[in-house]
Amino acid sequence: MLEKSIEFQIGEILRQKGLRLAVAESCTGGLISHRITNVPGSSDYFVAGITPYANQAKISLLGVRNETLDKYGAVSEETVIEMARGVRLSLAVNIAVSVSGIAGPGGGTPEKPVGTTWIGISTANFEKAWCNFWEGTRAEIKEQTAQQALELLLDQLKKYDEYHQNSIEPLEVSARFDNQGDIKPLHFSWKGKTYPIVSTGRSWQDETGHHFLVMVPDDRIFEIIFAGSDSCWYIKLPTAGRGNI
Repeated sequence: MLEKSIEFQIGEILRQKGLRLAVAESCTGGLISHRITNVPGSSDYFVAGITPYANQAKISLLGVRNETLDKYGAVSEETVIEMARGVRLSLAVNIAVSVSGIAGPGGGTPEKPVGTTWIGISTANFEKAWCNFWEGTRAEIKEQTAQQALELLLDQLKKYDEYHQNSIEPLEVSARFDNQGDIKPLHFSWKGKTYPIVSTGRSWQDETGHHFLVMVPDDRIFEIIFAGSDSCWYIKLPTAGRGNI
């Protein structure tokens, strides 16, 4: 029996778990999305692939911060984490993959030679980035990066339940409800501390409830959820090891 392709294995797990995927890929130029969509029926779980090649696209489409790019550069752990997180939040998916690298033949430096690539993965409870140094032509570096990204994605999908068994907690929220049914969260209490909400960003609805991205005074961003089914609020647990979601 022929071994199932890695793209097929990824699709099987995403479908079985009811998860949705998005990709933000710079140096691979859409190659990861191409491979994922080679699987028939991938529209069941694959939402979109974004190719933010220029830095300005990373900022405007994914919310990567100017200061991150200025301090660490486009090919860095910090940037691919923000890319993955940005595409995950903007498209309201469960898991997102990002890549940024130097495919050559030019553009390398002593610190970041040609073949340097970073791959990031973001979920509600997990974020991590991996660095690789590839050799070969531009096309070979792109192929190796895409393959590694798919392998890392498959590995994390196999571990997904370890990080997300208890991904939300009940939350006490003060909010204003207007006559049109619009909701404006004002502040919330969590782990013995009250957080005033400075601003509310994107919001969306799914089977869980009405999700809000909110910012508190120390610039931390939280995802809070109003579940209409029980009229209760919940918080999406912050990513392990990081202050933001």
